[in-house]
Formats: sequence, structure tokens, C-alpha cells
Amino acid sequence: MRIILGLIFSLLLAASAAAQSTTLSDAEAREIIKVEWNNLIGWLLIGERTVGKSAVPAGCETEQINPQQFDFLLNAEKAGLVTIRYWDNQGEFLKGKNYTNQEIFEFATNGTLRKFTVLPTKEAEAEKIKLEVRGRTGCLSFKIGDYTIETVTGSRSFRKGTTELVEVSVNYRVGYAPIYRKVYEAGKIQIDNIRKANVLLRFDPSRKRWHVIAFDAANIGDEIKPVNIPARLESIH
Repeated sequence: MRIILGLIFSLLLAASAAAQSTTLSDAEAREIIKVEWNNLIGWLLIGERTVGKSAVPAGCETEQINPQQFDFLLNAEKAGLVTIRYWDNQGEFLKGKNYTNQEIFEFATNGTLRKFTVLPTKEAEAEKIKLEVRGRTGCLSFKIGDYTIETVTGSRSFRKGTTELVEVSVNYRVGYAPIYRKVYEAGKIQIDNIRKANVLLRFDPSRKRWHVIAFDAANIGDEIKPVNIPARLESIH
């Protein structure tokens, strides 16, 4: 799912008002997903960065970002949300032609552009929840959007090892926040407001509640590609 790769997402897990049982109803699943998704935040990577062809998704402190994160930043620059300054003026030649993101990516990984500094603009600053600076790198966090979970279209409970899990399929609506919407509009990436998702929830016995640990989503008319849920299941023993 492009969203997950291009951004770092954080789930701010909201405390449940009452203890939940290990049996999860559709209504309970809808409420948990709604609360947790409406607390989703995205992180706009800033500071000194490089790009690696095979790099894993970077965090606030990791200098080298992956191709999808660089693609997101290039679109953020087109949207006027960040400025990218290439060291030693190595990016000056980019002004002479309308290079594609893929061409700029090749320049960044073959040594033509090398290191660069990403700075948020006033427009991005106006949407921030908080700004974290970690030495030469950092992150600007922002709200992803407002979510309404409309229907549960499928649910299956299962156990892996000692972990109680439920995978729920939902249809939902989302009104995207400005940073998120503008970046994808600048990149001409079609993400509809009516979408569907497969959501993996895990029961936390110490807190006696369920919470979302992974999801894969798509536009309502597209196929959901299983990426995040299989990876998360692989890590559970």
C-alpha cells in the first residue's frame, strides 16, 4: 500500500472505557477502528537525508530514506509543503528541465545529487501536530484525516501461538487532511474518499482490550494488496 510506504504512520492507541472480552463483535470492531484511525498521524521526514535503492523505511533519526519516502517528499515539494536543498548546489541542473520523480531518484542514488536537506514550508508548519528534531534529522507530524467506518463486510477470529487475533474487512469513508491530500494531488495519485480495508486486530490480555496492529487498504473499486498484514503476522510467534 503506497500510503504506508511513503509515510511513517503512528497509531495513538486510545484507552478503552471498559474491559473487552476476547470475543469481538462487528460493532466493537467498527468502534475500535474508528477511534484508532482518527488518531492516525503521518510523519513528514525533514532534515539531512540520502536515498538508498534498497533502504528500509526510515524514521526520524535514520538519515537514509527509501525510494517511496523520497517519492513522497518530491511530491510534497511540488505541493509547496517542503523545500529540498541539494548540497553543493548539485541540484541546480534540475531547474532546467521538468524531470520525473524516477529520474530524480536515479540522480539521488547514482551520486549525482548525494545528500540533501528537507525543510518544511510555512504551509506545512501550519498543519503540524508537533515538530521533532533529532540532531541532523527530524519529523513533522500531521493528522491523516477523519474516518467513518461504514460497514463490516467480513470477520474471522484466529490464534497464532498464544496471540488472539481478528481480521476484519471494512468499507469506510475518509476526509483527508490538507498535507496528505495535497501531496497525493501533486503526485497525480488517485486515492478516493470511499475505500475498503482489511484490518488486523490483536487482543492485549494485560490491558484486556483489542487494538489495530496492521491494515491494508485500497480504493473501493480496486483490489487490496496484502502487504502489511502478512508482514505483521510473520513477526508474531
